[in-house]
Amino acid sequence: MSGLIGVYSRDGKLNVFPHLYYGLHALQHRGQAEMGISLFKDGNINEIKGKGLISDNITDENVSSISGNKGLAHCKYAFKDDDVNSKTMPLIYDIDGEAMIIIDGKIINEDFEMRELVTKLKNREKGLSKYISSLEGAYSVIYMDNEKMIAFRDVYGIKPLSIGKTEDFIVVASETCAIDTINAQNVHPLRPGEIYIVDQYGESSHFAKEKDHALCLFELVYIARDDSYIDELSVYKARYNMGTTLAKEHPVYADIVIGAPDSGMIAALGYSKESGIPYQKGIVRNRYIGRTFINPSADMRNFSVHLKLSAIKQNIRGKNVILVDDSIVRGTTIKRTVDILKKAGAKSIHIRISSPPVIENENLSIDIPDKSDLIAANNTIEEMEEMLGCDSLRFLSIEGIREACGNRNFYEKYFGGYNPLEENK
Repeated sequence: MSGLIGVYSRDGKLNVFPHLYYGLHALQHRGQAEMGISLFKDGNINEIKGKGLISDNITDENVSSISGNKGLAHCKYAFKDDDVNSKTMPLIYDIDGEAMIIIDGKIINEDFEMRELVTKLKNREKGLSKYISSLEGAYSVIYMDNEKMIAFRDVYGIKPLSIGKTEDFIVVASETCAIDTINAQNVHPLRPGEIYIVDQYGESSHFAKEKDHALCLFELVYIARDDSYIDELSVYKARYNMGTTLAKEHPVYADIVIGAPDSGMIAALGYSKESGIPYQKGIVRNRYIGRTFINPSADMRNFSVHLKLSAIKQNIRGKNVILVDDSIVRGTTIKRTVDILKKAGAKSIHIRISSPPVIENENLSIDIPDKSDLIAANNTIEEMEEMLGCDSLRFLSIEGIREACGNRNFYEKYFGGYNPLEENK
């Protein structure tokens, strides 16, 4: 769960820094731990890197000091098992000239070395497709040197990557919202195992052996921005459909439906439409507090939730409330939300979750904690209702979420569902 974007000037004259800068802003929701922008200019690399948000590191003072005709940008989501001494991306290598690379996800081969991959990409080795076919894991990668840009996805298509174009530049990004932000036309998502190459002679695609097509389902549940298309699936429509299907599976009497900001709002609209129960805005989110799921410690998550949410009391007082949220992992946020609604005078609170219970840990596509920390893996529905303080709790079924997302294959390890890395061994 990191944000990637690469921009390549067609004529070698366009300064692509503004496109990287604004495109990366559109992907900030994918990672808040650190960021980096690196560009080629006259054969040299200019870059800005740092911890925290893009706005923490790029200021009026340094924004005018960096430029280049091609470059990469990355915002990082910190995984629990990350090496604290790892370098901020884009990673820079000197292999008969400088090259850079960014990755979302993980390559898990025991003998994998990033430098070997960079060397093969730099030299466009004949066995590149076969080599990429051998790389296990969930990942999307963008590579760049002074002559070319190469982008590819894992052979299962777990991690997303899309291509956009204008007359002046070509862009590859994790989500189409970044492509839209810089006024490029979204062309198509890379296929699983597709190796897309751009240089002064044009564009070409080569293919590693596609083993499956199983997009990470959490992209549609939580990760991606509402206005993105992931593998030609509308994120907004998928989340809305999750809500309508949830209402069919788990109806309940109530006065209003509210959504947990921000990722539960669209499913709440779908639930309201299907159930006929009015939608109301019931909770306000402090937009200056980041995603609490990303915070590394329990104390930070609890404090962030306390600062993050507050109730609109006039809409809640005396009402039977359906609270729709996208998922429950540890239960920290939803428990605090229930407490907020109770203090605002809610008569009853019925939680409806627009995804199945998270019951398995995961550290390839998204950092799901150890199983011992997952509330749904260790408690019954009745026990969770008591722990969260709600009147009822129900989850969307695995069959229901598949239907809502078009009945495709998905990577679903965290829900105890399909895992192509295990199925295709």
